[in-house]
Amino acid sequence: MPERRPEKNEDANAVLGEAQAALWLSESLILALLEANLLDTETILEAIEIVIAAKNTKAAEACEPEVARAAATQLALISASIAATRGAAKPGKMKRNGRTRRKPST
Repeated sequence: MPERRPEKNEDANAVLGEAQAALWLSESLILALLEANLLDTETILEAIEIVIAAKNTKAAEACEPEVARAAATQLALISASIAATRGAAKPGKMKRNGRTRRKPST
């Protein structure tokens, strides 16, 4: 019979699950905004850079510095991923989860 995990691990897993869900949702929404041509890549990258700067400031102020640094690292990875889509995506299509989506023709 497997051992029951301590309650603290369950709490940590719940928080990590929430963070992962928020991250995936955020990335999906950003890609949807790009695909719909509602925002351009430069605007999105600028917004992410502003958040990274804010997180780095929090880390420097010692307000949960490990969490702030980890968040800034994740944001930098997202920024790099979005920047990479600039050259890879052709107008009207974007690759998501291994499949290509096309915009409906109007």
